[in-house]
Amino acid sequence: MKTYVAKLFHGREDFDQEEKARFGELCTGENGKGRDWFAKYVSAQRCHSKCVSEQTFYRLVQSFAVVLFECHQVDDYGPAKHLMTMCFTYYYMGKSQLSPTELLERPSGGIDSYLRSGKVWLSGKKDIAERLLKNTSAKTEVKGFFGGLESKLRGPLGRKNEWVIFFSPPLYPDRKEEEKIYLYTQLKQQPIWHTLRFWNAAFFDAVHCERNKRSPTTRRTAEEEKDEREKWCHMTQEEKDDSSRFNENITFGQLGTFTHNMVAFGLSKKLCNDFLKKQAVIGNLNEEQYKLLCDHIEQMAAE
Repeated sequence: MKTYVAKLFHGREDFDQEEKARFGELCTGENGKGRDWFAKYVSAQRCHSKCVSEQTFYRLVQSFAVVLFECHQVDDYGPAKHLMTMCFTYYYMGKSQLSPTELLERPSGGIDSYLRSGKVWLSGKKDIAERLLKNTSAKTEVKGFFGGLESKLRGPLGRKNEWVIFFSPPLYPDRKEEEKIYLYTQLKQQPIWHTLRFWNAAFFDAVHCERNKRSPTTRRTAEEEKDEREKWCHMTQEEKDDSSRFNENITFGQLGTFTHNMVAFGLSKKLCNDFLKKQAVIGNLNEEQYKLLCDHIEQMAAE
């Protein structure tokens, strides 16, 4: 898989049938190791460049479609969550490829304008977020909670023989202006995006990873977790409140990122709001935080 991904980004020749068959074989199966390694190696490549050639872009589209399809078949949401992030990371500079219907519905400012709208919303709400994201013992900055969303805004069936690749050749070759074309624009119709099971599982995993990253002591064995529960019983009320606010802040920030991605993938407002409502209750968000995220969905959906 490491060799495949290296050729995906840097190879000058196309993959032959044997290489494609081997890749498909590695992506199938219940254990998901091949899918995991693909997601990890693709993610590692962003250290070099997020802007790729057009050839690499469409290789990524094809490969992502295969992996996402297999993830959907076996409910393997870990690799799919990483690839979701990569869909908003990698792009190439080219001409928009839209159907006539999409052209009529498209924001006049283009894809970059659509992504920037999320950033405008974000910056415009920073003062509110300062109040909503209360200070914690970790002294985490507001920017930290929205880091995932801001980085994205800055960046950019059947079995094997039924994998679906959703892209088409340019419809308007006479257009001169170029813009950033992100992977997500070519992968919107992948079935895995259109089920709440994926979003709920991916969100839970993202929140868990964020808590581990911001508080390394949460990486515990079963025995350590038992000790931690005993410590919780001996915490002062102030310490308990501080810990609860810390978790609420992470939930709030991650919900901002996830709802933005859901709207960008073309999911209905109802689906987005159903997801938000459920996770806001689980994450114990207050009414003002919930309303802020609802407004975010409305604004992004209207763009």
